[in-house]
Amino acid sequence: MQKQKKKNNLRGVLSFILKLGITILIMWSIFSKLNLRVVVREFVTQPVWVILVLIGITVLRHWGQYLTWKWALQVNPNYHPAKYEIFNSYMIGQALRFAIPGSFGMIGKIAFVHNDSKINSLYSFILERIFVTWVLLFFASMALVFVDLGIPSWISWLLFLIFDTMPFWMYFLLSVDRRLKKLQSGYLKLAPAMVFAQIVITLLNYIQYWILLEQVQPVSFWEIMNRMSLSHLAYSIPITFAGLGVKEKLAIPLLSDIGYLSENIVSTTLIIFIIHDVAAALIGAVIFLRVKRSK
Repeated sequence: MQKQKKKNNLRGVLSFILKLGITILIMWSIFSKLNLRVVVREFVTQPVWVILVLIGITVLRHWGQYLTWKWALQVNPNYHPAKYEIFNSYMIGQALRFAIPGSFGMIGKIAFVHNDSKINSLYSFILERIFVTWVLLFFASMALVFVDLGIPSWISWLLFLIFDTMPFWMYFLLSVDRRLKKLQSGYLKLAPAMVFAQIVITLLNYIQYWILLEQVQPVSFWEIMNRMSLSHLAYSIPITFAGLGVKEKLAIPLLSDIGYLSENIVSTTLIIFIIHDVAAALIGAVIFLRVKRSK
């Protein structure tokens, strides 16, 4: 037993080192081709109003994701949260997201939820992640219909139809296991709210990109939404921290096609990454230390 535990720990450490190395390698391959002065200038010359608007939108995005986590937990009819428990666990998850590349560390937030069982908390976590992944695939499949990438149109429309209806047939998948069947009534009641929240959160994210890129040159929101939705498939490729590096690799060719320099694209994604992901992780780390100390 002890030997197996050590083996698992070693595998986890090696996996962390490998994925950290991949993240560094990808970021190095990107920055080695950039004019760093231009990237830095993009950071420091953003108007104050732009930064304030980005922060305001980030607060709304986190609020929407917090509500999605709350509803995913409440799908279980036996869950009765303690005061601030859902908010604290959500923010702690933002910090734990950086503990392991691929955001797998976020699963640790279920340890800060007093559910009727850990397995039900795990089900809620999986449900939340399914909706987060679904909305990425939904917008990406929609973009394939309008952005010509050489894919046959019938495949693009078929993918869009599959992902468009995914939340509906998810209800029936809950009936395949008797332990999940009790979640069906809660899912039927709360799934529409989760679908709406995820769509709004994602649109707000694309608005952030549009605001920043609009400072460089005029561009339609529709264009940015379609192209960034394809680059956001990076979040479903769990080899780096929060898709860092992979997202930029995908965004550069997509946005270069409409006239943006690599420096504009990378600085835009990094500004949003710092405001939305890094800032939330720091707040979550403070909450984690406070909660841990109180226990």
